[in-house]
Amino acid sequence: MSNGSNITRWQAFWVEVLWYLCRGFALLPRVVRHYVVGYPIYLLMHYVIRYRRKVVMHNLRNAFPEKSDKELRQICRDVTRNLTEQIINTIDKAGLGREGLLKRINIIGIDEVREQTSGRSLVFLTAHYGPWEMGTTLSFGMPEYEIMAVYHPLKNRVVDELMKRIRRHDGVAMVPMQQTMRYFISNYQKQPLIVGLIADQNPKTRAGQPWFRFMNQWTAFFDGAETIALKYHLPVYYFSPRRIKAGIYEAHMTLLYDGVEEVAENVITERYIRALEQDIMAHPGLWMWTHKRWKKKPPQEILDQEI
Repeated sequence: MSNGSNITRWQAFWVEVLWYLCRGFALLPRVVRHYVVGYPIYLLMHYVIRYRRKVVMHNLRNAFPEKSDKELRQICRDVTRNLTEQIINTIDKAGLGREGLLKRINIIGIDEVREQTSGRSLVFLTAHYGPWEMGTTLSFGMPEYEIMAVYHPLKNRVVDELMKRIRRHDGVAMVPMQQTMRYFISNYQKQPLIVGLIADQNPKTRAGQPWFRFMNQWTAFFDGAETIALKYHLPVYYFSPRRIKAGIYEAHMTLLYDGVEEVAENVITERYIRALEQDIMAHPGLWMWTHKRWKKKPPQEILDQEI
């Protein structure tokens, strides 16, 4: 038998168990969560499991050929430490209400964003950089908006349901990526929407796929944010976070496109890429180098540009 979420009762039972375990963990003091628990997990992941160490080092050597192995190994350690921190931050969300989340991250300049958008829907771009799960707290400063948190459904139904519950809070709708346009078209005239996209994921290759030089390598990017922004004249903002200390952050919203400016094809996407690249260059350990971002090769005509 299944419930309304298309999971079995047994799966629903495990979702509840994990949910309350996460809530209990979130009630622990920050020092306990991030140091007493988090630091040993980091040591286990980095030195025992050696989680994706080869992938990270390969990516870093290609992105930073000027850095020494000693420097790259330090960045590699920072990557694992940040990944551990973000896992804890995600679990924390199960036990945090509005006030708790606002203590974790301060998004600077929300009033300016509201003035610039004047009630229009907008596109909100983030990346797997720093506290990417915390961007949805923008909804607390813009209560008249609903955030469309676009996500990739996970294959494990229990984990997928748990993650949706953790990520969902007031003013946030979890929308599977393949339903993005349908949901936007159905709802943007009812209330202003914030289309939230983690835009540094690896897209499926297709004819006419745009490629960009990013971190010293040819890289494919999703251009869906640009497509929807141009079609519906939506402003586009980039979420730029900064780590203060473990579990505590601040962030700025950078305007990439005002919804009116006449721009050439791929300009909005490239503005996002350059903003993200600038953040990564400043603090490379905060980006998720663990994914095989550059396993796909661009068409030969792209490679010929380097000759």
